[in-house]
Amino acid sequence: MKKILILNAHPSEKSFCNGLANKYYEGAKEAGHDVKMVNIKDLNFDLILHGGFAEITELEPDLIKQQENIKWCEHLVIITPLWWGGLPANLKGFIDRTLLPNFAFKYKQNGSWDKLLTGRTARVIYTQGAPFWYSLIASGDPFWNMLKKGTLEFCGFKPVKRTTFDLIQTSTPEKREKWLQKVYDLGLKGY
Repeated sequence: MKKILILNAHPSEKSFCNGLANKYYEGAKEAGHDVKMVNIKDLNFDLILHGGFAEITELEPDLIKQQENIKWCEHLVIITPLWWGGLPANLKGFIDRTLLPNFAFKYKQNGSWDKLLTGRTARVIYTQGAPFWYSLIASGDPFWNMLKKGTLEFCGFKPVKRTTFDLIQTSTPEKREKWLQKVYDLGLKGY
């Protein structure tokens, strides 16, 4: 059994991402995993890292708790929409404010860095309006490159897997039920 942290990044409770987060949670709980689910929209914090990494803004209590959750988990699941080829503002702000130097990574004098969150795996489950091929071919997959390589692997998560659901606005209820079942099954496996 795994310790699993689910981060739901969609700002609306009526979103399909919210349904996906709940289904993953249900599957993981049924399988006996130790699961925590956090809706980023419910956290109270300033999205902006005002001083950059040169002058870290003091962490709000909600972010201190999330750093504890990240250290606690063995598997991180991020559920998010893909908007304008990138992250919604609340998830970007969450990453900027929580995955800080000396918590998630530590730079060395030689220009390399220590990955401080090793020993954890991750899965990103995301929805998008455009076809999946468009993200890969037309725009070079910037969302995935940034989140997988530039963020999660940079901090030590490995492997980092993805599950995508595209053409979300035109998907049928039957298709959405299949997607929900797929995510439920991922939760059962803790994968």
